[in-house]
Amino acid sequence: MKKIVGLFVFMFFLVVQTNAQIRVKAVPLAISEKLSNNIPVVVLKVKKLVAFENRGANPAPLFAGRTIPFGPKQLHKGLWVQTVKGQNIWRLKIKVENARQLNIYFTGFRLLPDDLLFIYTPRGQKTQSAITADNDGPYLATEIVEDNELMLELDRQSGRQVLPFKIVEIGVIEPENERDFGGAGPCEIPVNCSESRNFRQQKNGVARILVKEGSGLFWCTGSLINNAYYDGKEYFLTANHCGENAGQADYSNWLFYFNFESPDCSRPSSPPEIHSLSGAKLLASAPNSTSSGSDFKLLLLNKAIPQSYSPYFNGWDKSGNISNSGVTIHHPEGDIKMISTYSTSLIPTRYYGSESNTAGYYWKVQWAKTENGHGVTEGGSSGSPLFNSNGLIIGALTGGEASCEKSSSPDYYGRFSISWHPQGSDSTGQLDYWLNPSNSKIPDVLSGYDPYAGKVSVNFSATLTDLPAGGRTHFLNLCAGNITAYHWTFEGGNPETSNDKIPPDVRYNSQGKWTVKLEVEYADSTKFMQKKDYINVLPAIYPNPSPDKIYTIYLGEYEQDKVSIMIFDEIGKEINFFKSTFHPGSVNIDLSNNKRGLYLVRLVNNGRTMSYKLLIAK
Repeated sequence: MKKIVGLFVFMFFLVVQTNAQIRVKAVPLAISEKLSNNIPVVVLKVKKLVAFENRGANPAPLFAGRTIPFGPKQLHKGLWVQTVKGQNIWRLKIKVENARQLNIYFTGFRLLPDDLLFIYTPRGQKTQSAITADNDGPYLATEIVEDNELMLELDRQSGRQVLPFKIVEIGVIEPENERDFGGAGPCEIPVNCSESRNFRQQKNGVARILVKEGSGLFWCTGSLINNAYYDGKEYFLTANHCGENAGQADYSNWLFYFNFESPDCSRPSSPPEIHSLSGAKLLASAPNSTSSGSDFKLLLLNKAIPQSYSPYFNGWDKSGNISNSGVTIHHPEGDIKMISTYSTSLIPTRYYGSESNTAGYYWKVQWAKTENGHGVTEGGSSGSPLFNSNGLIIGALTGGEASCEKSSSPDYYGRFSISWHPQGSDSTGQLDYWLNPSNSKIPDVLSGYDPYAGKVSVNFSATLTDLPAGGRTHFLNLCAGNITAYHWTFEGGNPETSNDKIPPDVRYNSQGKWTVKLEVEYADSTKFMQKKDYINVLPAIYPNPSPDKIYTIYLGEYEQDKVSIMIFDEIGKEINFFKSTFHPGSVNIDLSNNKRGLYLVRLVNNGRTMSYKLLIAK
């Protein structure tokens, strides 16, 4: 890491998705079938933190947490049940005391084609998507769940009651750990502030890394890097001290977060959408000691990077020439992507040196105050690329003393020119062998590469398309490519337009079917997608009256898992003989056993009450 190196503790954390998870929208059968919540529970405990600081000449990555084992006996406590339609449902609850976030490590993941695996909290959070057989493989680690307990549910449409996976570890974050999202110092500058105006492509190559080394987990930063073939091979540069003693099984579980950033210059109140890939192979690294190497590490990612991630393979300069200005792009404290600027000449020196030494393995950097702050680096920034004024990589962060409190203190980056081909190195100790695969004479400077330049796709979706009058929905931007501007049009909505990449929630006050359009600008062209009659705004209860006495109540802003429903007849007497079935964004009320007349439906959610009249005409 950099200076403060993390907590070496008896604490636990989690790895997120060892395969970039492919999901489908669905609702767990246990919820739709209203199965009993009396299911087996495995309770785990974690020990308290024992912290220390590691400063100076012994760099180490920022400690995030640990994994704890989960054995076959615990897994087999799960319970199978069968529905009247012959579907099989397996469920297990896992609870970890003193935790605030959980995830799960699987091995031997082999779902059947129609299997659906759900992981959600007992309060029903994140129940609208399921992991499918598209994720099958030797390893799978699930995304973080914000709770200290979670539900596992496997829905099997056909086949035997046999689990198609093993759980080997549970990851936990304790409440005391304030790293990850929101943890960066107050001086840090979000990457989409004005300081990045000349580095907008470069930032797309930089990713946050959740490093796994044995049972320990750490935060680092790194970058995609181009090679002389310009073929988009998934080479990734970071620091060697990030997982210095990791084995290949560990690298297979490293997780890379792309586009983990604020859409503008603000610090968002909630984390950005996750764009992750997992798994890598070690290709080359510097010697362990900072006195004998430049602390670089070159990886090859296991997965191709989706176009929707807008990846950019950063170029580099191996000349060793001194740069007078530039930036670093990084994830301090494992937080969103930030940018820091230097405006004085770099100094070649030894690690933690002060005097200029042209043979030194490191660049000494001092950060400058800019328009939006005085960006520095922190733990979690380790491995981040140092760019010159031409946007080319010239180093990777090892450590230093800079912080928001000590903004004038220097940092040290392993020099790219030293990492290129150290004297006496073979393929496992240099960049040359991999980034110049033809072993040809190439110039000292190689530009970056955008594999999807000129390839732009436009798409979007809404979290809810059926709304009550006065309800609102959130739009997801599913575009891909190097897009420079976005123009949304929401017929019948408030707001009616937006130029944000991710627009604010849109409220629809008038009943009807409304069209949504998204137009994008790129290079010297435009492209658009229009979805006609995409948003359907209905009365809050529909149909009313209903021919079969089944009514749909559109929940709008109500939180499904916190809604309570009461029904009263025309003289104010509460009735209890009705059925309710929840669906994403709505609930069905079955009043088949009730006589004709006028009824009052009352919905209560977080202290807010709404009442609706409905008529039973038959």
